Amino acid sequence: MQRRKKWILLGSSILIIGCILVTFLYGISPKEEVIKFQDGTVYRGTTKEGKLVSGVLRFKNGDTYQGGFKDGHFEGKGIYRSHAGWTFEGHFHQGVADGQGALKKAGKVLQTGKYDKGAYQKK
Repeated sequence: MQRRKKWILLGSSILIIGCILVTFLYGISPKEEVIKFQDGTVYRGTTKEGKLVSGVLRFKNGDTYQGGFKDGHFEGKGIYRSHAGWTFEGHFHQGVADGQGALKKAGKVLQTGKYDKGAYQKK
């Protein structure tokens, strides 16, 4: 009888640990999703714990951003394409150009270099 209780306890423990691991791993693993926002913006990309990680954000006006996200802002390397025809390719921090980048229009480079909090830094 004592032996049977040990096996039941061991089996139950393994089952509980397994359930916890599956729930934990499934809950935080990145997922590919399409999210449609109320303002018409559409996100296609990876999410983790309900937050945008990396993908394409298409705004209602036709602008797009492709790259990384952190705390709901553009973060890391990315490309912002405006419906007006210009493109910024470079580094973003907290939603604005920050670091090295290039502003282009119609295939021509308008300015390239360092940006600080969204502002181009002339040499």
